[in-house]
Amino acid sequence: MQKISRHKTRDCLFQALYSKIYLQDSFLKESFLDNFFEWNLGFLDQVYFEEMFSWIIEKEGKLVYVIEKFAPKFDISSMSVINIIPVLIASYEMLYLKCDKVPENVSINEALELVKFYSDPQWRIFINWVLNSLKQNKTEVKKELTKITNKNLFFNNYDQKKS
Repeated sequence: MQKISRHKTRDCLFQALYSKIYLQDSFLKESFLDNFFEWNLGFLDQVYFEEMFSWIIEKEGKLVYVIEKFAPKFDISSMSVINIIPVLIASYEMLYLKCDKVPENVSINEALELVKFYSDPQWRIFINWVLNSLKQNKTEVKKELTKITNKNLFFNNYDQKKS
């Protein structure tokens, strides 16, 4: 039996979120997992994956707020989702994750690994800045997030942006 891997589960989560953004309502999580990873899902931390996938979509606007707060000069609506998804994953882990406690440095390092693999390495600086700023200001951010109205930028309105 294969050992569950949180690292590989994050990679799968990244790909599932990316697919969800582009396929919107036609994305079927179970079909994605069955077809894309049919050869080997023994590594998947199912509890972690399920919480992260559903709640990142649910709390998207609050997680986007973190990026907007710490990188106000960047227009998030014009950024590649490849550079945003790692921040969403790490921010959720740092702020909301219920199924487990992930050290903040692990969340940051895993986000940097995702961006190193899927994007331009220069984006590591941006992601590192945003996530370390969140780590240093987490208490303040948590208070601010209680006042933020959740908005969807990628998971529900993406079709409008593509046209």
